[in-house]
Amino acid sequence: MTPLTGDRAPRPIWSSQPYKSMYIVARVSSLLILVPFWFLFYLLPFQRPRRTWTLRECVMVLVIRWMMPLNAICGLSPMSTDKTYQIPDKELKETRGVWITPVDKVSKELVKGPAEDGKVRPVKIPGYIWPKRRDWDKYDGLVGLFFHGGGYMMGNATETFGELAIVRELHKTSDIKMFLSVDYRLCHEACHPGQLLDALSGYTYLIHDAKVDPSRIVFLGACAGGHLALMLARYLYDTKVLPMPVGIMLFSPMIDLVIDGEIERSQEKPRPNTDVDCLNTSFLANLRLIGHHPQDLLWSTLLSPNKAPPRAYADYPSTFISVGELEAWRRENEQLCDLMIRDGVDVTWDVQEDAVHDFWGFGDMVPTKRARDQVAKHAVEWIHGLLNKIERI
Repeated sequence: MTPLTGDRAPRPIWSSQPYKSMYIVARVSSLLILVPFWFLFYLLPFQRPRRTWTLRECVMVLVIRWMMPLNAICGLSPMSTDKTYQIPDKELKETRGVWITPVDKVSKELVKGPAEDGKVRPVKIPGYIWPKRRDWDKYDGLVGLFFHGGGYMMGNATETFGELAIVRELHKTSDIKMFLSVDYRLCHEACHPGQLLDALSGYTYLIHDAKVDPSRIVFLGACAGGHLALMLARYLYDTKVLPMPVGIMLFSPMIDLVIDGEIERSQEKPRPNTDVDCLNTSFLANLRLIGHHPQDLLWSTLLSPNKAPPRAYADYPSTFISVGELEAWRRENEQLCDLMIRDGVDVTWDVQEDAVHDFWGFGDMVPTKRARDQVAKHAVEWIHGLLNKIERI
């Protein structure tokens, strides 16, 4: 395969003006016709992808799938935040803001190998601590380091973003009573390794500034945030610049950054469940992520964890992986799970019946409530088991 840099990657005509605006208007306005049609089509329960899905859920899955290409094709970044601005505490109800120091300001020795890049440097970014009124020095329990999802194109780390419902629920019901949510840079703000550097800065903040021992830290991530959690874990494992966390929790994580290109070149059959899931993926988004780097980088274990060689996950921490039964990324996650189990990792594999991609993060927009209740229950049980294991050591 001939290496192709992200900068030289072909761009669709819709990514530049005036065609960009035309495409957005056409895509959005077409919903005026499509939504009523979908409502009528799914009025009869036997027409629905699953009998457990409500009429509203059926339509919302299609709306999300219809709108998703706008981000990759047009370069949109909805619900992203200005990383030079931190929300004032008086505007936050559940959290408080903190500035995360660039990792190279703590120690240049922490930035090695794949994190070194002449064009992309560590920067100061915002983070948000749950709960609002608890200090690090007055807490000695498990700490969660959370990375939000959005395909590296959208979303943010604040309490107002839907996926933070995961943190909100686990803070209330699990043994993790403090979290740091990292507002890492998205593709339009920095290409790889910007996201890795920001995640590393967040981890370094917990260890260096908050004085949290890695044996108390759990990585958590949804969608692209799950991919980032795995990327950070791989970097730590390979470089040994800092100890690994005690656990990793992944919710509908993005795993394989190669397969979209193979599908577009007809070298791979379409993913399972693409006709029912809310996901609508694009290889262009992956090219935006790697930016000026060769396309071959996507094949690395750092960016495609399911491409790992034997023993790549030996001595990895306990890992919890949750996906929806009807998720397009389920196969890649199964591959990752098998690789980890092969290497002796303690993996909990959680598949929620009749659920689609990121069903916990999307909330009641997508099916099903039962799946959200069940994954919350299983996550709480897993965290409690992890804590018991730590206390026995």
